[in-house]
Amino acid sequence: MRFVDQPPLAIDQPDRTARQAAEALFAVSTPYTVKLCEADPSSKQCKTGNRGLTATGVGGFILPLVLHVTAIVVNKQSTATDGFSIAASFQSKADGISPLCRTARGQILPRDNDTITVELHNFYCNWVLVGNVVVNADLSIDSVNLKDRMFTGFYKVVLHGTGNAAGSGYYRAVVLPEA
Repeated sequence: MRFVDQPPLAIDQPDRTARQAAEALFAVSTPYTVKLCEADPSSKQCKTGNRGLTATGVGGFILPLVLHVTAIVVNKQSTATDGFSIAASFQSKADGISPLCRTARGQILPRDNDTITVELHNFYCNWVLVGNVVVNADLSIDSVNLKDRMFTGFYKVVLHGTGNAAGSGYYRAVVLPEA
């Protein structure tokens, strides 16, 4: 499935704008977790046997590489003029091995055209077998359910360096405050 950058946004409370929905959805004390799964666009439910958002490619010299991202943990969040600035880490595995990644700095961007995007760009990771890579992740949001703190949309994950992989598709995410 292809990445759609700014899909039309449906909100379970139609009187809210994209900015108001983003403020309500992400108005959580840090740290908080955003659980992710690959989803069916029609039902907006997680696919059976799902292992997270997926990027595939080649690592090292010729090793097949499969990256699964299951969650984003937002450690810091502050209000910015164009939405929120965030510092986050990823819960992920590449071929069953958890990478060592630096904190990803990004943004949650509600736009005037009533769209919302989460962007985490140019953060460094190292995997034992793959080596050093720079990762970019984009999540466009096409629906927000404020009651259940859930959102869905399109994702794109790209990494390059001594390993190269890419993936895109449709996802479901749930915002979970830390206990």
